[in-house]
Amino acid sequence: MPIHPGDPPTPQGQDDSSALEDARERLYSPRAVEVKLRRALEESGAANLPHAWAARIAPKAHPHVRLALLFLIGAAGFFVIAGGLAALLLFTGSTSVSTANITVAIQGPTTIAAGDTVPLSLAITNKNVVPLENATLEVDFPPGTRSASDESQSYPRYVENLGTLAPGVTVLRSVKAVVFGSSGSALSIPLSLSYEAQGSNATFVKKSSYPLSVTSAPLSLSVDLPPEAVAGQPFTATLLVRSNATTQLDDVVLAGQFPFTFTLQSSSPTMSGASFLLGTLAPGATRTVQFTGTLAGQAGDQDTFHFMVGTGKNASDPTPEITYMTQDATAAIAAPFLATALSINGDTSASPTLAPGAHNTATLTWKNTLDVPLTGATISVALSGAVAPGSISSGNGFYDSSSGSIVFSPSTDASLGSLAPGASGIGSFSFDTAAAGGARAPSVTFTVSISGERAGQDNLPEQVTASQVETAAVAGSVSLVTETLHASGPIPNSGPLPPAPGAATTYTVLWQLTNPGNDIANPQVVATLPSYVSYTGQTSGAGLSYDDAAHTVTWKPGDLASGGTAAAAFQLSFTPSTSQAGSAPPLTSAASFTGFDRYAQVPISAQADPATTETADPGATLEQADVQ
Repeated sequence: MPIHPGDPPTPQGQDDSSALEDARERLYSPRAVEVKLRRALEESGAANLPHAWAARIAPKAHPHVRLALLFLIGAAGFFVIAGGLAALLLFTGSTSVSTANITVAIQGPTTIAAGDTVPLSLAITNKNVVPLENATLEVDFPPGTRSASDESQSYPRYVENLGTLAPGVTVLRSVKAVVFGSSGSALSIPLSLSYEAQGSNATFVKKSSYPLSVTSAPLSLSVDLPPEAVAGQPFTATLLVRSNATTQLDDVVLAGQFPFTFTLQSSSPTMSGASFLLGTLAPGATRTVQFTGTLAGQAGDQDTFHFMVGTGKNASDPTPEITYMTQDATAAIAAPFLATALSINGDTSASPTLAPGAHNTATLTWKNTLDVPLTGATISVALSGAVAPGSISSGNGFYDSSSGSIVFSPSTDASLGSLAPGASGIGSFSFDTAAAGGARAPSVTFTVSISGERAGQDNLPEQVTASQVETAAVAGSVSLVTETLHASGPIPNSGPLPPAPGAATTYTVLWQLTNPGNDIANPQVVATLPSYVSYTGQTSGAGLSYDDAAHTVTWKPGDLASGGTAAAAFQLSFTPSTSQAGSAPPLTSAASFTGFDRYAQVPISAQADPATTETADPGATLEQADVQ
């Protein structure tokens, strides 16, 4: 039967040919036809049970699909939370504290004269949205700054606790100080604001600084130094210190750096090390400093003196803590127009040593170093110090007793009337040094003064003068005395007097030192014992020792001060021989003293007679000393 489009489907139970025709019609029909598939072999109402092979080949769900879904959900949640926080900060603002939100504004002068009062106006503003807790302001001033309210007080820093600074608050402060500095120096005044933030135990610091330029120094210095100095000849320099400050300056120090060839002879005021302590200078006050000394070197050499003026830490500190001005001065070394050389007892050194109470001979040589003649030359040598009165002999010069000088002039040496270039001469004299004990650290000073005329500029006569000073130290003198005791003294003795052969007699040997001169270091007394004498070991006094192998007694009393004394005693046993009958045998050798003179820097020595059986006991006789 033919099938036409639009005909109803064949009802259940139709034959197979009808079903086939129906399927063909549906397959080739130009209209969309709903097809209901029917499972073959499926029976109506039968249980739908899977086969074993169907379970093995059934497709499984893919797990990466579930993980990707979880990731997308998490990312969406993160963006939601981040957006919420951003909105919260946008509408409520941040609660953190930053030093960038703190301003410290400073107003004041940028240039000052040293010693001026510097006023600073400070404005501290907190631009943070939270308060600053325990805010502390600190201003550090340069060294030497003084308080504006009390200029006698140092003012190293200003510190103030401002407490809590609320958001948006501005705190104003005014700080004044008297500031010093060297001329032309650039100063920086550091400022800092330290604070804490709520909920944090850390301390934060806001730092700033204020620049200052110093246009003038509070102290000025001028140096008057001879441009030329004769080698070995004294010269005097004058220095002037002036206060330019408007306030009082305390602990003013003038420090010097001297050439190593310079030797100081005197100064006013007295130097402390290489500095002059000038104390307090009022505004506009001046202080004059002078010093005298000599320079060593060859003609043509130049030596530079360097001076610094400032203020020290205290009145006794010789080093400037703040230097306000420095000044250099140079002196050229010139050859002396008349070179002289003094020799004492043949010693031409600059510091000869003389013995006390000794006779001394001296020679003075001179030579014209100019390239023109020197006319009317006069040379005088003045002696002072430890010279025995009336002991000076002038030799080929003239002794002027009123000045204590030996003078060599044309009247004593005709060649001095006109001394040609390179010409030389010699003079002599003698003197005695004073005995020891006259003065502590004795010395003899020789002051040589020279004068004459030379042809100057335009061949006009020019008077020239020079002087030099030499000093000879007088060494100390120690007295050593030896005594023998038997019936007296610090050690009890025994045995017959006079001594008898075969019987032992003990004696006490007493050594006594007297030092009328200079301080003596490492004094020592030594004596040797004869073979017939033995050392008993009984002593009185410190520093005694005995060397049995060398048979010597040594005494080291310790350093002897000027005017000091020392004594020590030891006991000896003597058993005479018949061959010594009728004599007073020695008990020791001659005692020898040695030491070192601290002032003269030379060794000294002394000797004492040997100790014998002749005693110094009260009432002792010579007969008691001789062996029976």
